[in-house]
Amino acid sequence: MKLGTKIQLYTTVMIAIVVVLTNLLIYFAYKHYSLEAEMGQLENRGNNIITEIQQAEESGISGETVLQYFSLSDGYITMLNEQQEHIVRIATEESYLELAKPYSTSQYTDSVSFNGENFVMVSMPVIWENGEVHSLQIYENVYFLYDTYNILKWILIISTIILLVLVFVLNQFITNLITSPIKQLVRRMSDRENVRRYKTIPVSKSDTLELKMLTDSYNDMMLTLKAHDDNQQAFIMNASHELKTPLTVISSYARMLERFGKTREDLLDEGITAISEETTRMKYLTEQFLSFTKVTHSDTNAEKEHIPAVKLIESIASRLEKVFKRNINIDSGGTNPYVYVHPPAFEQLLRIFLDNAYKYSTDDIDVSVDETEKSVIVAVTDYGIGIPKEDLNGIFTRFYRVDKARTRKTGGSGLGLSIAKQLAENNDMDISVKSIVNEGTTFTLTMKKEADNGEAE
Repeated sequence: MKLGTKIQLYTTVMIAIVVVLTNLLIYFAYKHYSLEAEMGQLENRGNNIITEIQQAEESGISGETVLQYFSLSDGYITMLNEQQEHIVRIATEESYLELAKPYSTSQYTDSVSFNGENFVMVSMPVIWENGEVHSLQIYENVYFLYDTYNILKWILIISTIILLVLVFVLNQFITNLITSPIKQLVRRMSDRENVRRYKTIPVSKSDTLELKMLTDSYNDMMLTLKAHDDNQQAFIMNASHELKTPLTVISSYARMLERFGKTREDLLDEGITAISEETTRMKYLTEQFLSFTKVTHSDTNAEKEHIPAVKLIESIASRLEKVFKRNINIDSGGTNPYVYVHPPAFEQLLRIFLDNAYKYSTDDIDVSVDETEKSVIVAVTDYGIGIPKEDLNGIFTRFYRVDKARTRKTGGSGLGLSIAKQLAENNDMDISVKSIVNEGTTFTLTMKKEADNGEAE
């Protein structure tokens, strides 16, 4: 169902319910209070009759004579004794003589239906001439009230129909007024050419706040998609470029070996060595690409646990010392603080920083562990060539190279630090870097000791 149809349908139905309920309230309230008013008048008349009867008795006039003077324009007066006998009966219509409520010594009012006609009545106790308590009952035909009710009913029905028709027409107009800008916005959003080119939609001054918010959200989405697509294209281009070099070398040596490999042993050894090295580099690049993709799409809610930081660092350092054939010095101040991390992420970050320090320095590598009230700070320091100040902001960007020739020589892929940055963001850690050219570089990793409030441990 369309939004405009929903708005029109729901609004019309709700207004119809409110109007019908209001009209019913008006009708029944008027009926109730008008009948109550008529009964009140009838009760006053009964009190007057009783007063006149009492005064007449003092003057020696019978109560029956008094009642004759109180005939109604359209009604019935009767006096009942305890034996349900009619002492006096005065009616404007003979059929009314059949009207009678049981004898009662209490006073009450009521509405009565008889032969398709409607009456209001009052029953009042009266002390008659012989001292007995009789029941005075007065009935009045209130046809004029029910005629009024019928007229009121039709007025309310017709006015309700007219009002609902007007509401429906106005709803249609208002709905079109509201949904017209939305339809225009949808048409612009549905333009395949604009979507393909990630074009944003201009915000009109006449748009409502909600439409402006919707347009802004759409534009933000387009910009995000464009940035994602640009990054994807850049990744593909950079990956292709990185793989192109070893493939070119392998292809060149393969052709050379095809021509001269059988006759020249020196070229055979050189070619096999070069192909082996470039194959190893391609394997390393492929692993880095896969690692970057995995980290980019990894779960940001990976399971965390409390682990001893120094113990894990020592374990990793002891393994890498054998590979690097270089000392990795750990200074923890004699403490072994616990950190709340995802262990595989912490281990991978340490490996990236230590591997980076190994590639760009020749001296020992220092690792320091400090702690504050809520955090543990791990710093990996090398004493190598350093990073120029103008390059510090770009080193966490994928495929960023400070020195392409040096990177080629050290075997870097340009993805290590971007993987580290993504890992840190996914696991609620902070990375910072300080470096001085020809003096060295320090990468600092800050981790929490405890889970945040509300975070499951």
